[in-house]
Amino acid sequence: MPEIRAIRRLTDAVEHADVLDKAVDIDRSVVRALARPRALRQLLHGVPFGHPLHPLMVQVPLGAWISAAVLDLVGGKGNAKAARTLVGVGLVSSGSASVAGYVDWSELDREQLRTGWVHQAVNWVGITLYGLSWMQRKRGNHGAGKLLGFAGLAVVGVGGYLGGHLAYRQRAGVGSSARVPFDD
Repeated sequence: MPEIRAIRRLTDAVEHADVLDKAVDIDRSVVRALARPRALRQLLHGVPFGHPLHPLMVQVPLGAWISAAVLDLVGGKGNAKAARTLVGVGLVSSGSASVAGYVDWSELDREQLRTGWVHQAVNWVGITLYGLSWMQRKRGNHGAGKLLGFAGLAVVGVGGYLGGHLAYRQRAGVGSSARVPFDD
């Protein structure tokens, strides 16, 4: 099945959006300054584990949020508390996944940097929606919490698509040997 042309035009536009370069360069310099110690950078790249950590770490927030959505669809009083807990687990775990992703991102080429920057921006919108969802659930506004959660899941789905595009189409962080990418 051929790729949907509209999606391909969108990802091409992101890759070539030089309007993002100033923000990309600022963020990249901040990430590089904060992850300056080589041992920290290698740990966050996943060198001791044999492959990058970010793809593994995103499984926790995504799994928690998908599970919360299932509980929201099933309904029930006990499920409301469990769904709120899962939304919270996703929020807490998204931070470490983001940190590892930022460190990997800071090593990429220009077009990959642009795609990665949009990937993180979209995901932060999704994380924000989940934060609002958690707050509404905590206040007892379960309907609003569910709607915000479903919106958050849709947005992080778009972010995940961009992450997949970055990894598979743009081959970001893919090593050409048995070494872990970014093993400097």
